[in-house]
Amino acid sequence: MIDVILSTIENEEQRNELAEFYSKHKSRLYSIALSKLHNEEEAEDAVQEIFSRIADKPEKFFDIPPENRLAYADVIVRNIAVDMFNSKNKLKVEQLDDDLPEDSAVSLENRLFGRISRDGILRFVDELPILQREVLMLHCFFGMSIDDTAQRLNISLAAAKKRLMLARKAIRDFIDERSGRYE
Repeated sequence: MIDVILSTIENEEQRNELAEFYSKHKSRLYSIALSKLHNEEEAEDAVQEIFSRIADKPEKFFDIPPENRLAYADVIVRNIAVDMFNSKNKLKVEQLDDDLPEDSAVSLENRLFGRISRDGILRFVDELPILQREVLMLHCFFGMSIDDTAQRLNISLAAAKKRLMLARKAIRDFIDERSGRYE
């Protein structure tokens, strides 16, 4: 299948470079997809999908500095896997009882957050600016330290911290905005 995908790229140099990237990193990308999907066939489909997307718009991939392409691919395959998982396993958000006792251990914040769908938050994260989303994904979803995240993205530690702070603030604002609808 990868040969068919690669054949759609007109530039031979890009085709060869992407073939080399595929051979070198397919196992890693497969592992990321498998960790989200827990299904071997679907994980393979996710890896094929990322290379299909790259082949559709190769200039987008090749505009990224070579040292950042793996981090980019990691984030994209994770997003593809999460989208596949979510479409297969639609979450049903149940209405919470409004008559919970005042002394309930469940805080108001947790009750409000429970009313915001996980899918909604994931869609919001996918819409964050790419620079913020990359740091957030690597640090929060992949569990990388902020130092490792900065190094992986080839940016300063201060830049990584700033991007993470902005992403978290955007998520807080999103949750606050959505929570306000339920007050």
